[in-house]
Amino acid sequence: MSYLLYSNVLTLLHFTHSGTLQALMKRSIRIPIISVATLALFLGFHGTSYAEQSFNDLSEDHPVYEAAEYLKSNGIISGYSDGTFKPDKQVNRAEALKIIIGTLVTEDQLSIATTTNFSDVPEGSWYLPYVEIAKVNGIIDGPPEKDAFNGESPVKKVEFIKILLLANQVDPNSYSEIQLPLASDVTDTNAWFYPYMRYALTASMTMIAQDGLLHPARELTRGETALLIYRYLMYKADRRTQALLSETESEILVILSMLENNNIEQAEYASARALLAARGAHASRPNESIVVGALKVSEAFRALVRAYRSGVNGDFAQVEKLAKDAWSLGEQAKTEEPSLGTLADQVQTISQNMAESARNEMDKEEETQ
Repeated sequence: MSYLLYSNVLTLLHFTHSGTLQALMKRSIRIPIISVATLALFLGFHGTSYAEQSFNDLSEDHPVYEAAEYLKSNGIISGYSDGTFKPDKQVNRAEALKIIIGTLVTEDQLSIATTTNFSDVPEGSWYLPYVEIAKVNGIIDGPPEKDAFNGESPVKKVEFIKILLLANQVDPNSYSEIQLPLASDVTDTNAWFYPYMRYALTASMTMIAQDGLLHPARELTRGETALLIYRYLMYKADRRTQALLSETESEILVILSMLENNNIEQAEYASARALLAARGAHASRPNESIVVGALKVSEAFRALVRAYRSGVNGDFAQVEKLAKDAWSLGEQAKTEEPSLGTLADQVQTISQNMAESARNEMDKEEETQ
């Protein structure tokens, strides 16, 4: 299988050799439910072409069209009686829970869940069974941790991602060896939501916005919830590898741009996201040479960014070590996937320049002692 990768990076790298680099160097009983992914295997995946348009407010060029059509065709979501989908309509927590849990449980299971100890979920309310099933299965927190469910409140992005992943029995500690700030609004690696945002990046469920943020607290619309579910299903069906490689490429472009503008903090965030995207692709296709090569390249750029930071901090010995690591990773990328040779060569050129600059700085320090 072939993938498109790094077509634009090569051009930009041509202009990023030594000048900027050297400048920077100077300074109870569970109610069993099946996962959405398992459900999808039974339903079967449809192509991206549909016999007729299901929603009169979603044209074929709408960004939510494919997701909405697929989810409707598989009974995961539905529209309104007037034929609309209302992609911009806000979703509350009760609605979000039903969207995720609804296809995973049977009517018998719903009929059993008739009471709850949430203080704000009235007996007989339409969403009580979904809330109780989610609580019993550890998908949402309940008393005594949280007394209220707040079903009428808008669902936030990270809340929806957490519910979706836990409902599908995804281990939130996946990729726990990576503990890196991901954006200006996701910096605390100990925050409760961090593992879910990290996994969402490895599954290409979410990506950086044009403002450079991940917006974990964003209040979601129907269209946005559809996209999150759809991308997750595609990832579990091994159909997001190209998207992840493209994200790796995009983040490398961000790294280069940020370093050219001496914005090391944003470069660090982008290098973490590039690494996670490449790791996600590798988890899906560990034997694809282009995927392995892309992972090596992302690791190389992570090392280069760390070297930049070390240079700014005046730790030139660490700069030299990290530059050598990046050079070696570039060599591994070339060996694994020859088509990445030009890119890997550029990585090695940058690495060599950084190492030489670091050695020069260390020589100067020795001369002044």
